[in-house]
Amino acid sequence: MLLINSLITILLASLVTATLFPTDWEALGPFPHGTRELGDDPLSSYGGFENLQYSETEEYTSELADGGYVKWQRVQTSPDGIVGNLIYENIRWENLRYSFGWTAIQHSIYFRSTFSIVDEGTYLFQFDGPITFKIDNFAYPGNPFGYKHAAESSVYLTPGTHHIYICMVLDVRIHGGSTPPKLSFTGSIKRIIPDLNLGMIVYPNDTILPELMDDKLITEYGSITIKNGFLPLPLSQRPQIAKYDVNTERGWKQVIRVVAKDSSGQELRINSKTMYTIMLAPGQVFAVPFKFIGVPKNFDGTISLELLLYDNDQEEIFTISVGTFILNRHTWGVESYRITFDGFDNAIQEAIVKPPKIGCNDFEQKKCPVVVALHGAGVDINDNNFWTDAVNRQEYAWIIFATGRTPWGFDWHGPSYKNIDASIDALRFAPGVPESLKMDYLPQIERLIFVGHSNGGHGAWWCASHYPDRTLAVIPASGYTKIQLYVPYFLHLGFAYTDPIMRGIMESSISENDLDLYAANLGGIPILARSGGDDDNVPAYHTRRLFRMINEWNGKLNSIRYVEDPGKGHWYTGILNDNIATHFLNDIIHPNINPKLSLPKLPNPFTVATLNPASSGTRGGIRILQLEVPFKFATIKVHRIHNNHWELTTSNVRRFGFVKDSRQGDITTWSIDGTQFLTPPEEAGPSYLKTEEGWELASDLLWISRERNPTTYGPISLIFSEPFRIVIPTAPTSDIYLYRKLARQIAQNWYIAGRGSTQIIKDIDVLDGISAKYNLIVLGDPRDNYYTLRRTQGGASKLISFTPNGGIKIGGNTFDQPGTGALFLAPSQARTRLCLFVTGVDESGLLRAAWSIPFQTGLQVADYLIVGNEYGDPSTGWTADGIVEGGTKGAGGILATGFWNNTWEFSSSSGYLK
Repeated sequence: MLLINSLITILLASLVTATLFPTDWEALGPFPHGTRELGDDPLSSYGGFENLQYSETEEYTSELADGGYVKWQRVQTSPDGIVGNLIYENIRWENLRYSFGWTAIQHSIYFRSTFSIVDEGTYLFQFDGPITFKIDNFAYPGNPFGYKHAAESSVYLTPGTHHIYICMVLDVRIHGGSTPPKLSFTGSIKRIIPDLNLGMIVYPNDTILPELMDDKLITEYGSITIKNGFLPLPLSQRPQIAKYDVNTERGWKQVIRVVAKDSSGQELRINSKTMYTIMLAPGQVFAVPFKFIGVPKNFDGTISLELLLYDNDQEEIFTISVGTFILNRHTWGVESYRITFDGFDNAIQEAIVKPPKIGCNDFEQKKCPVVVALHGAGVDINDNNFWTDAVNRQEYAWIIFATGRTPWGFDWHGPSYKNIDASIDALRFAPGVPESLKMDYLPQIERLIFVGHSNGGHGAWWCASHYPDRTLAVIPASGYTKIQLYVPYFLHLGFAYTDPIMRGIMESSISENDLDLYAANLGGIPILARSGGDDDNVPAYHTRRLFRMINEWNGKLNSIRYVEDPGKGHWYTGILNDNIATHFLNDIIHPNINPKLSLPKLPNPFTVATLNPASSGTRGGIRILQLEVPFKFATIKVHRIHNNHWELTTSNVRRFGFVKDSRQGDITTWSIDGTQFLTPPEEAGPSYLKTEEGWELASDLLWISRERNPTTYGPISLIFSEPFRIVIPTAPTSDIYLYRKLARQIAQNWYIAGRGSTQIIKDIDVLDGISAKYNLIVLGDPRDNYYTLRRTQGGASKLISFTPNGGIKIGGNTFDQPGTGALFLAPSQARTRLCLFVTGVDESGLLRAAWSIPFQTGLQVADYLIVGNEYGDPSTGWTADGIVEGGTKGAGGILATGFWNNTWEFSSSSGYLK
C-alpha cells in the first residue's frame, strides 16, 4: 500500500510548534528499578520529584552508585530531538552486571522541564520511550516501544507555563543490556485547531488496506485510524447551554460511514464491519473497520478514502479526507502477499502469507498444513524482508507470518495468541488463490507447525506447549524460557517489604507463561530447537534447559533434536532455512512421509499440565476445565495399560473433559484416581467432577453459569483477550472529568499496546446483551457507577463489598483508608464474560488502581489487587500530594491480592490479606 496524498498530514504538519518542545531539562538519578515493577518511587519519601528543588549539591540515595548517592544533572535536547544518554562517573555498570546480571542495570531516571503556550486549547503530546508522562498534575500514556502507529494524547491547556515530568525506566528487554546503558526519549507537542475538521485527526500511515491478486481483492477488510482530538472547555469555564446538564460531556462524534472512491471518482461498495454505532469520546483514538464488497473490472488499484461523521454538538454531518492510496498488486505465483482480517475485537489486523508451491488436493491429506512463523520483538513484518525471507516457501504447506498485533505484542500470549488464531482462521478459504485452484490449496488449519525466532522462538514453544493437540511440530530458535529467567525479578524494590507468600501469589499471576512448567505437554511432539552458541541476547542456556526437560518427560535421550551452532550469535543466516531446518520440515509435511497429516503419537505415559485453563487447550483429547486451587499447578498423568484401558492420576484438578482424538483408540474402561468407569468417556459436553466420594460424570452444563470456567478464569490481563468496553459513570458524586480522562487513557493504552479498538459507554447503557458479548472495564464504585451498584445489589458482593465511603471489604477485612484503590475481576451477568472493576476510596486510590491495569506482559497482577498509600510510582502523580511516610514500597504497599476460588469467593488458599 502506497500513500500518495494526505491533506490531513499536510495540515497537521503546519500545526507543529517546534519551540514548544523544551530544550532544557533537569534530571535526577539513576535509581534501581525491578523488571516490569509497579508501585515504587524512591523519591516519594522526600515529597516526590515534582516538589524537589534543583540543587548542585543535594544528593539522593541509590545503591547503583559508588558511595550510595546520585546527583542532579542538567541536560539539553539534542539537535535531533533526543533527551537523555546521561553519563555517570560514579557508577560502574560492568561491576553491577557482573555481580547481579542484567537485572542490576535496570534503572529509572527522572526528567522535568517547562514550556509555555499562548493559545488556550487542546494540544497533542507524544513521548517515545516513557511508559507514561505527566503534564502538570496528570499522567498520560507514553509510547515505551517507540511504535510508529498513533500514540498521541490530548491535553487541554490554558495560557502560561506548564510542567512536564517523566520517569524513564530502562527495561533491558526494550533497550538492551549493553553497558554503559543508553536511556533516552523523544517527544513532540502539537496544537489542534478546533475549527479544522471539528478537531478530528486522521492517521493515514495507520491505514490498513487489502492487496490485489491480479484484478481481485485478496481479502476485503480495511481500517482507518482517527482521533477525536477535540477536548471541550472544562465545565467550570464553559458557558451554560440549556440543552446540556452538568453531567453532559460535549465533543462526542459518531462515525456514519467510510467512503471509498476509485481514480475516476466512482464510489466503491463498502459495508461497515461493526454491528454497532461507533461513538468517539473527546480525546479517544479508534480504528474504524470496514469491508469492501468487491471492486469493479479494470480497477487500477487507486483508492481515495473519506469519513462521514456526525457532530453531536453542532448536530451536523461533516466529511474528513483520509488520503489517496495505491493498493499493492500481485500476480498468482508470487512468493508472498499480505492478507487483512477481522481481529477478535473488530480491529482489523494483517499478516503475510506464502502459499504452497504445489497443491495438496491430489494427495490423501487433501489439505495443506500451515507453518505459523512468529517474529522477534520489535520486528515489523511490513518493514523487514529479512524475516519473511527467513522461512522458505514450501511445496506442500502454507506459511503465515503472523503478528502479535504490534511489533512487540504480548510475547505471543493472550491477545497475541488470539491474533494468531484469527489470522489462521482468515486463511481458511485460501485467500489470494484463483478460484479455479482453491480446492487444491485449501489449508488444514488444525495442523500447525510453529516456527519462531527470539521472542517468536518463545512464542513457538508457548503455542505448542499450551495447545499441543493442534501441533504437528515446532522449530523454536533462540527463544527464552520465561521472562523471570530472561531478566530476573529478584531485585524488585518492593520485594524488600513483602513475604514469600505474597511474592508467590504475584509470580503465579504470570507463571502460566513459564515454558518449563508446561514442558510435559511437549512430550512426543517433533521439535527442532536451535541456538547460537555465542548468543549474548537470549543465551543458549534457555533452550538447553527445555531440551533437558523434554527428554526427561519423554524418558528418552535425544527424543527431540537440539542444534547449537558454535560461534553464532542471536541471529544468523540459515537459522530457520538451512538444510537442517528444510529436511526437518519436509519430514513433517511431505505427503509421501505423512500422508494423513497425523498428529504425533502420544507417549505412554503422557501428561496434561496447566496453571490456567483459560490459556491452554487439550492434550490427547483431555482438557482441564477447573482447578481445585486456582493458579496452582495441575496435572493429569495418563497411563495406557493396554489399548482399551486408561488409568488417570490427577493433581489439583477439580473438573476435566474429553474431546474426540483418533489417537485415543477405543477406550472401553478407564479409571481416575482409583474411581473406575466401565463405559467409554463422554465427549464434547459433559465433564467429570471431583467430589468427596470420588470422581463422577457431571451432565449438568449449567455449572458454567455458576462457577469459574475457561472463559472466566483470570488473571486481570486476560480482560484484553476478548473484545471489551469501558463503562464510565453518568452522574458520579466525584469528579466526572477524572473518569472520562481515565477511560480515554485506557482506550489509548489499548491502541498503543495492541492496535486494538474499544468504545466508552455510560453505566446506564450497559444492557444484558452488552455484558454477554463484551468484557467490561467498569470505572467507579457504587457511589459513582450505576452498573457497579447494580452488580453489588445483584449478588456480586460475595467477592468484594463496599462501605458507604467507598472502602472495600474482602475476606473479613476492611480497607478504607484515604488513598486506597482496588481493581478486581468478577463474572458478567451472563457468566460468559469478565468484568474488571476499578475503584478507589478517593481520587488518589482510583488513580492507583487505574494505573495498575496491566497493558504489558510480565506485570504481576492477579485476579484482584487492593493497594494503599504506600503503593505508587511517578506515573500516577499522587506523590506530588505530599510526603508519604516511609515512601512508597511497590509490592510492599499491596493490601490484598490473589485469585478467586471456583465460586468467585475469597479463599485463604489462593489469596493474601494484610
